[in-house]
Amino acid sequence: MSHIIRRTGIVFLLLIVAFGCGAHRLKQAQDSYNEAARIEVMVSFEEVEPIGDPLKGDAQALRNYRLALALTDEALEKYPTSLKKDQLYGTALMLKALCQWRIVALDKEAGQERVREIVTDIEGRLGSEEITLGTRDRVLLKALPGLREHALGMQQSDPKKAGDLFDSSLETLENSLATVNPPADHPVRAYIRLAQMRTLRAWRWVEFPNRPNNLEERKKWNENWNERYAAYRTKLAPLMEANRGLRDRVEKMDKDFGYQH
Repeated sequence: MSHIIRRTGIVFLLLIVAFGCGAHRLKQAQDSYNEAARIEVMVSFEEVEPIGDPLKGDAQALRNYRLALALTDEALEKYPTSLKKDQLYGTALMLKALCQWRIVALDKEAGQERVREIVTDIEGRLGSEEITLGTRDRVLLKALPGLREHALGMQQSDPKKAGDLFDSSLETLENSLATVNPPADHPVRAYIRLAQMRTLRAWRWVEFPNRPNNLEERKKWNENWNERYAAYRTKLAPLMEANRGLRDRVEKMDKDFGYQH
C-alpha cells in the first residue's frame, strides 16, 4: 500500500487499480495525500536550501491532508461494501490513520488522541479478521504511535517532556519491527530506521543548548549521541549497500547530525 520516500521518509500510497465507487473516492484521497507529502518535501529543512516558504507550505500541506481525510471518511461511510469487495477497506483505514498523523504533526490544535483511536480501531478489526494488511502496513500500524510521539515531541517547549516523548518514540518504532519482523531486505525497515535517526537527531537538537561547558564532558556528551546514532545507522548498512539513493540520504543525515565514523 505504501512505499518509502528517499528524501524525507514521508509515506506515500500506491495508486489503486480497481473500479468500484469506493476505490475511485479512495484514489482521490490518495492523490490529495500524495500532493500534501510532495509539498512537505519541497519545504523540508532537511535539504541544503529549503524550497519555498515553510509556513505557507505547511498550511497548504495541511489543507491537502484534511481533504484526503475527508475523502477517505466519505469512502468508508458511503462505500464500505465496495471497498471490502475490492479488498481496500484496510487500505482506507490505514490512509485515514496516516492523514491524521500528519495533521497532528502540522497542527497543534488538532485532536491529539485521534491517531491512537484510529490505530486501536484498526487493530480490533485486524484481530477479528475483518480486514487484512500487508507486511508494510502492519509495521506502520505498530509504528504510528511512535511517529505521533515524535510529532508531539517536536511541539514541546519543555526539553524534558520532549525528551520523554522522543525516548518513547524510539522504543515504539523498535518494537514495530520486532513485533512484525519483516524480511531483512524489506523497505519498511529502512523507513523505520530513518525515522529513528530523525527522532534521535531532534532529541539531540533539543538537548544541544544544555550540553556541558567543560570540554572533556562535552566530548563525552557528543560521543554518547554519536554511539546511539551509529547503532541505528549500522542496522541500515545492508540496505544501504543495495540502494544508492538510501545511502546518499543517510550521508546527508550524517552531516546534519554531526556523525563521526
